[in-house]
Amino acid sequence: MIALIGSITIFVIYKVRRKENILSYKDKFIEHSIHEIKTPLSIINLNLQLKNEEFGEDSYSKKMEGAIRTLKNSYEDMTFLHIKSKLDYKIESLSLENILKDRVKYFELIAKTQNRNLQLEISNDIFINISKIEIERLIDNNISNAIKYSEIGSNIEIILKDNSLKFVSQGEKIKNVNTIFKTYMRENVSLGGHGIGLSIVKDICDKYKIKIDVVSNENINIFSYNFKLSHQYHK
Repeated sequence: MIALIGSITIFVIYKVRRKENILSYKDKFIEHSIHEIKTPLSIINLNLQLKNEEFGEDSYSKKMEGAIRTLKNSYEDMTFLHIKSKLDYKIESLSLENILKDRVKYFELIAKTQNRNLQLEISNDIFINISKIEIERLIDNNISNAIKYSEIGSNIEIILKDNSLKFVSQGEKIKNVNTIFKTYMRENVSLGGHGIGLSIVKDICDKYKIKIDVVSNENINIFSYNFKLSHQYHK
């Protein structure tokens, strides 16, 4: 009996340490990737700007800019994941309408180069107490996720009504809505990515008590977020 308990204990310790080692390796990989990506990304972006200034902007420039913005979003995710426990972000009362307009404008080019269309619908503005970086990560990852998994040629609706923010896209039904917010989990591995975007969203929602609701039916996926308000005004 003692030998059996000892064997089970050793096995459990082995499994726990193995999982810790795997997660540690992935974290180190992300840290290394941050440093490896930063300089080349800056150089590519600068050269594209110089090219546009000298020869003008064309369709190829827009595709390159879209790719740079996609890569930059991944870089911002990895940076946030790496430093979130080391920094205290400044919490402010922020207009969700203003931030949404800014982020949708940023992602419009990415969506167009991938033959998707972003539609922003705002019924009323709301003010929420949160850091600008964290609310941008929440919005950016939802838009990025919708672009990645939506059907080519489809519309992606971003709807702000009352205290609810919804991201509505057309695409395959999500197999398991309970696992998509886990770190390194990807619904479709063939589409690439690190599987960290929605896990960042989940961490932010847990921190600020933002209620998440995911509805996935045939050809339609809806990610909803209900916020606690600092104050609100209606148009």
